[in-house]
Amino acid sequence: MAAKKKTSPRTKPAAKAKKKPTAGKKPAASKKPAGKKAARKPVAAKKSGSPGRAKKPATKGARKAAPRTAKRPSVKRPAAKKKPVVARRRAANPEGLELARAIAVVSDEKKATDVMVLDLTHKSSAVGYDYLVLASGDSDVQLDALKNGVLDLLKLRNRRPSSVEPSPDWVCLNLDDVVVHFFTPDKREMYDLEGLWSDAERIAL
Repeated sequence: MAAKKKTSPRTKPAAKAKKKPTAGKKPAASKKPAGKKAARKPVAAKKSGSPGRAKKPATKGARKAAPRTAKRPSVKRPAAKKKPVVARRRAANPEGLELARAIAVVSDEKKATDVMVLDLTHKSSAVGYDYLVLASGDSDVQLDALKNGVLDLLKLRNRRPSSVEPSPDWVCLNLDDVVVHFFTPDKREMYDLEGLWSDAERIAL
């Protein structure tokens, strides 16, 4: 009997060897489609070193004004009573009083009317003189005569007036502590110095 031929087992196709990744090389990253940018992940805010203190907002403007507190209602206080101003009275001026009376006598001798002497020593610090002599003359001629009579009296006493202001209806002589006014009747009524100094004492002649 013929011997059977030994048949060789069928050789199997060699399997493809898997490639092992070489050491040190990273696998190639998959390519991203061109034209599209990868979205960036939001960066987490850094934590502050001191967690107890909250950071102040960095604003350049002025600080916010603090809320105003409600004002207390103002209480009106009663006004303090003003003390009446009392004019200081000058020391007695006997020489001024004697001169004022002498001028009144001379005015009466020159036929003046309504001759009057007022004591203003209680207001002398405000007006600047102590006595005021008033008299009336009918005309400018009589007023001039009254003025000359007073000037003659002053010469006898070695005194001079500080000022003399003559006019047709009014003559004023300033003798420092005594002031003299000679008016026409109409002018005297218009100025009414007696009414202005109604609180002044009238000196008896």
